[in-house]
Amino acid sequence: MKITEVKPLISAPPRSFVYAKVTTSNGLIGCGEAETDGVPEVQAATITALGKSIIGLDPSDTEFAYQTMMTANFGLPPEQTMRVVGAIDEALLDIKGKALQTPVYNLLGGKFREKIRIYCHLIGPQNTPERVAEAAKEQVKHGFTVLKFDPFTTIYWDEVDDPQISAYGGVKSRLQQGMSYPRKLVPKAIELVKAVREAVGPDIGICTDIHGRFDVESAIRIGRLLEPYDLFFYEEPIPPGNDEALAYVRRRVNIPICCGERRYTLEDFRRLFELQATDILMPDHARNGGITMVRKIADLANIYHVPLAPHVVYSSPLNAVVTAHTCASIPNFLISESMGPQRLQLYSDLLKPPILPEGGYLRVPDRPGLGVELNEENLSKQYPPI
Repeated sequence: MKITEVKPLISAPPRSFVYAKVTTSNGLIGCGEAETDGVPEVQAATITALGKSIIGLDPSDTEFAYQTMMTANFGLPPEQTMRVVGAIDEALLDIKGKALQTPVYNLLGGKFREKIRIYCHLIGPQNTPERVAEAAKEQVKHGFTVLKFDPFTTIYWDEVDDPQISAYGGVKSRLQQGMSYPRKLVPKAIELVKAVREAVGPDIGICTDIHGRFDVESAIRIGRLLEPYDLFFYEEPIPPGNDEALAYVRRRVNIPICCGERRYTLEDFRRLFELQATDILMPDHARNGGITMVRKIADLANIYHVPLAPHVVYSSPLNAVVTAHTCASIPNFLISESMGPQRLQLYSDLLKPPILPEGGYLRVPDRPGLGVELNEENLSKQYPPI
């Protein structure tokens, strides 16, 4: 069995998903996903370029293929390389599982769990305490025990930028004012967090995603104001790139810090652990190198007793299934992000058979390979941005 073709597939805009489709000499096909970040053509071109380096290889030699692609990427930035190498890696493991007639999780050591716990984002308008409370209660009705939202960006855009101004106008005003969060807006954002806590009670986890928009002073000051609300985690309080600064924030805020979706190499993750800069790790298979790399990251994190809470929300349901296989096979899994019940149509349309989240969990497919096939016929459907 040899690899005969590696090609990209792109779903229709406005939210385009990018996949690597690998075909073998005996007709087996595997698919994996690369996160787009809004530039699907770049990922697609890189899939074509790096795919050429493994034509003729045995797809069962997944680690050899992985290293072959990594050494063929001279000149590409790591954030681009890891997305694409990961997508092709997932496709190869899908093929390997099919060839051996076993699920991918068995290639990783077998299962610790039959299903993985997932959390979701709040949906709909969230700029008042009443609205955010209703949004939180709605997700709890669907069985979710952990919720996430970004109250600070919500309040910032609502207060600083006129709703009619373009997104560029919002970014421009943010750049003009710097990374320090305006003090006058902090009480309004904190009120949103308080409203969610009061709406869902003490047993539901609440995560705040800062999207790396605070400076160190703001991250510490606001983090301390959030402490009374017993957050599940405080995600990316400062921009990635300075792990010493993140460690400084972590030592001064009594909330678990979560990061990792914008780290791309094993060295990036190693520094987080050595500096004790995070409590929870959030890799993304579609960004951070696919199953092979995320499994290495998980093993490294386990040495430092750091749990994994993978990021998946900007990709399609295929990434959720890929994540389920890896997370089923690692001891230090905590929880995974999900797209939420409002986007179940994606699961039904893009995967065969559909693997639907239920009651705050996603069951791990037990068919050979990834256990699902990409429904290429529906890639032409248009879905709203996620």
